[in-house]
Amino acid sequence: MITTTLSSAYGPHPTQRVDVFVPAGAERKALVACFAGGWFHAGRHEELRAFCLALAEAGWPAAAIGVRHLAAPGNQPLGEHAHHGGEVLADARAGLGRALEDASLSGLDARSCVPLGSGSGSLVALTLAHRLATAGGRGGEPMARGAIACGVSAGLDHADVGSGVPGAVLDRFAGTQHHQLAPLHLDPAHFPPLLLLHGDADAEVPAAKAQRLRVRLAEAGESSELAVLAGLGHQFIERPWERGARQALERILPFLEAHAHLPEAVEAHG
Repeated sequence: MITTTLSSAYGPHPTQRVDVFVPAGAERKALVACFAGGWFHAGRHEELRAFCLALAEAGWPAAAIGVRHLAAPGNQPLGEHAHHGGEVLADARAGLGRALEDASLSGLDARSCVPLGSGSGSLVALTLAHRLATAGGRGGEPMARGAIACGVSAGLDHADVGSGVPGAVLDRFAGTQHHQLAPLHLDPAHFPPLLLLHGDADAEVPAAKAQRLRVRLAEAGESSELAVLAGLGHQFIERPWERGARQALERILPFLEAHAHLPEAVEAHG
């Protein structure tokens, strides 16, 4: 049995919604918190509902978390959109809090998570995981047991993306916090274990950028895995019935087994 909560609001904007899927027997597992792509001006959390359901069917609690899009240049009413990446990350943290709260009503021990992002959502997931891991559970923050990037977006420089991605979007997201919001510039010592999945046919972010993040982590002695998946583009988990998402799940499920059981449950699964 899977307990499902759809479109639970954590803020007034229509995109500030979460969907939560908690399978029976998952009480001592971390919540997989999923963020959609769309380069911060498109994409909705509903795009990852089917993937979250696939995770739940495999025994893992999961949530699709929506965030506000970036405001377009020009006059936007205050509060209608996010004005920079710091506000997008604030939405991600608030949405995670609501997802953990909803999951706890289904019996989940709501202290741990594994942020997961698709496309540009991977930048949100990686940066959020870094912040949570840096906090280390202090101040009531949940623990990030790991993080997963599907279509690794790790930088905010124009050179970090393909020509089809508007540089103005990256600049608006970065604002004055470029180094605080780009995983490539964050202290690798404060990342939890990472799983990086990238398609070798990705026309939006070259696979070399995922490798660059992997090398930076390896040089710092931090735990990470990188798999370059043949024939896949930038986003591939949105349709879990297709080959790309199935390939991703074949990598994701063992990673969760290794890292996403709560500590008290490790002995029972060892």
